[in-house]
Amino acid sequence: MGVFGAAPTQARYILWVTDHNLVPISQQIDDWTSISVTLRHNEPSSGEITAPSTRELVEAIRTPRARIVLERNGEILLAGPIESTPHQWTADEHGFDGAGDLTVRWADDLALIAGRLSYPNPAQAATAQTIAKWTATGNPEALIRDLVNLNAGPGALTARRIPRLVLGPSAGATGSVTWSTRFQPVTDDMRGIAAISPTRIGFRTQQVGSSIEFQVYLPTDRTQGIWFSRSMGNVVSIEHEPEIAAATVAICGGKDAGANRLILERGTPGDQHRIEVFVDGSGADNATQLSALGDEELANSAEVQRLAVVAADIDGQRYGDYQLGDVVAVEAYPGMPDVPDIVAAVEISVDPDDGETVRPIIGANSAQLLNPAAAVQQQILRALARRGALVEIPA
Repeated sequence: MGVFGAAPTQARYILWVTDHNLVPISQQIDDWTSISVTLRHNEPSSGEITAPSTRELVEAIRTPRARIVLERNGEILLAGPIESTPHQWTADEHGFDGAGDLTVRWADDLALIAGRLSYPNPAQAATAQTIAKWTATGNPEALIRDLVNLNAGPGALTARRIPRLVLGPSAGATGSVTWSTRFQPVTDDMRGIAAISPTRIGFRTQQVGSSIEFQVYLPTDRTQGIWFSRSMGNVVSIEHEPEIAAATVAICGGKDAGANRLILERGTPGDQHRIEVFVDGSGADNATQLSALGDEELANSAEVQRLAVVAADIDGQRYGDYQLGDVVAVEAYPGMPDVPDIVAAVEISVDPDDGETVRPIIGANSAQLLNPAAAVQQQILRALARRGALVEIPA
C-alpha cells in the first residue's frame, strides 16, 4: 500500500524499442520487473525500466540512436532516446546460466531539442554567422515554435534537423514579448519566453503516429476542482516559504555610456513599497528590448509563495484529472487560504504485481525535491547563460 491513501492502482503498460525513425526493432517487452517515470513541466522527462537481459533486448537497445516507447493505458506516456543501459549479473542472484538484469534509462524527445543551441541566424552555419543575436518580438507561442523549427525542426539546416520532428497545431496563446539570444540552449530560451509570457505556456514532445510532434499547450487553472491538503490525505510533505518581492522597480540602462545612455524605468507607478534594481541592458538594441529586460527582471523578482509539495493520487484527483503545468490548490497551513501553484512534475513507479503509484510534485520550487544539487547548479548556469546572451559581441 502507498502512504496517505496513495494505494497502488492498476494500469496497462506496454513498451518496445524503435530506431531513430520510429520503426519498431523489438517485440513488445512483457517481462519487465520495474518501471519508473518522472514527467516534468517544460523540462525533458525521463524513464527507467529493468528487465531480464535477453539477447533480443540487448541487440535492440544497442542499435545506434535507439529509442524506448512506453504506453500507458493505450496512450504513449514517454518516448525518446536511450541514454544509458547498465547491466548487472551476480552468481548468487542469477546463477551461472542466467543472463542477469538490464536497466534501460531514456529521456523523452524534448531532450533532443535541448541538445540544440539558438543560432543568431539559424539559416547559416555556426561558423558563418554575420549577426550578433537572434532577436524577435511577437506572440510568445510563435517565438517558441520558431526557435524549435529553425534550430531543430523542418526549417533548420539539414544537419541540425531532428528526424521525424514536426510542429503540432497552434495552442492559441496570446500576448507579445521580446527575446534575444546567442548560442544558448534552445530549451532555456523557451523557458525564458514562457516565464515572461502573459499567457501561461507549456511545451512538450509527443510521438504521434510516425512523427515526433513538438507541442505548445495552455495549462489549465484547476484550483476550483483539484485540491491537495492534509485533511484529504493526499499530501505527503510540504515546504512553504513566502517571500516578498526582491524588486518592484527596474532601472534599465541601454548600450551607450555616460550621459547619452538610454535609461528606462519599469514597474508600477506610485508603488508605496518601492525596491529598485538596476538592469544592465548593454546588449539591448532598442527601447523595446530594454523594456523587455526590465520586465523579465521584475517577473523574476516578484513576490512569490515558494512551495514544494509531494502529493499523492486519490480517487477523483488522479493524474489525468490534472496535467503537467496545471495550477492546483494547496492547503499550506490548516485553516489558511489555499496557495495556487503548478504541477511541476509527476513521478510514476510501477511494479508488475502491485501496480502503479503516482506522486505529483507541486510548486515551481519543486525541482529541488527531485535533485537539490542539480537544481541549484542549473539555476546558476541559466542565469549566467541569460547574462551572456545579453552582452553585445562585436562582429
